[in-house]
Amino acid sequence: MTTSAPILALSALLLASCSFGADKANKTNPAIADAPAEKSPPQTTIKDGYLDVNGTRLYYKTMGTGDPIVVLHGGPGFDHRQFLPYIWDLAEKHEVILYDQRGTGMSSGPVDAASINIETFIADIEGIREAFGIEKMNLLGHSFGGVLAMHYAIEHPDKLESLILCSTTASEKSFDEMRTTYEANRLAEDTELLEQIYTSEAFQNNDPEAIERFWRVFFKPYFADQSLVSELDLKFTKNTIENSNAVAGLLMESIGKFDLHDALKAAVKCPTLVIHGDADPLPAKCAERIHQSIDGSKLVIAADSGHWLFVDATETFTSSILEFLDQPR
Repeated sequence: MTTSAPILALSALLLASCSFGADKANKTNPAIADAPAEKSPPQTTIKDGYLDVNGTRLYYKTMGTGDPIVVLHGGPGFDHRQFLPYIWDLAEKHEVILYDQRGTGMSSGPVDAASINIETFIADIEGIREAFGIEKMNLLGHSFGGVLAMHYAIEHPDKLESLILCSTTASEKSFDEMRTTYEANRLAEDTELLEQIYTSEAFQNNDPEAIERFWRVFFKPYFADQSLVSELDLKFTKNTIENSNAVAGLLMESIGKFDLHDALKAAVKCPTLVIHGDADPLPAKCAERIHQSIDGSKLVIAADSGHWLFVDATETFTSSILEFLDQPR
């Protein structure tokens, strides 16, 4: 694409030359619109609400009983919805705890450098752990959520029962290779369609349908079977649409260039599962390096699976995590 929009880290560590349009983020505490209907499994009991954590209000959603799993969504700047309904399969044996990171989804918080930075995001995870009364937690992070989980693990290794890292990287050096693979996988007609949507009046005015249509096309190369992009929940809240660009930029600016491998080796001693799709544009060697950096970790490479492997390899994703968590500690 030839758009001149700022290059920001957006959904799933996608460093690409597109974003939610020109800096229209609300810099204060936006009113949170009602969320669009979510994909949910039938006959389930889902609890949700708000927690006052670390100076902001975080929206959470839980399902199931048993040893809790705290789940971190990707982005930065998106929300928990992309996990649904697939993540609920883990609720067969565990309490699954999702929350929207500050500034997006149904969570609030000022969108400025004092509020949106890696230290406040780490503190939010710690606040979630404390609010749910978890002494040591199982922490699962997908994509940028994995980067966030690793930062938390390095700072609070004694608070972890286990660590699950899905479709992620411990170094920003992998971004260029990921972008190159992504662009090679994208069809020419999809590049043209993205340009049309991006320059449309509806997209520039943050129309939710135009935003959804854009990402529905944009994310196709991140799936082994590109038709499965239709299964991804991309109905964003007004809060996410307005703030995603700014949240991504501020958070990645606070992280800067990073390579966590040595810090992981020194700090992380809890059981760790690293799971990655073999068709993910983020190269599988990223998962292999994380695996090598954490003593005793387990590595699973899911066949015929892309970045959202809980969508295109749901059974492998679920069974690998449940078997890992069932192992004696």
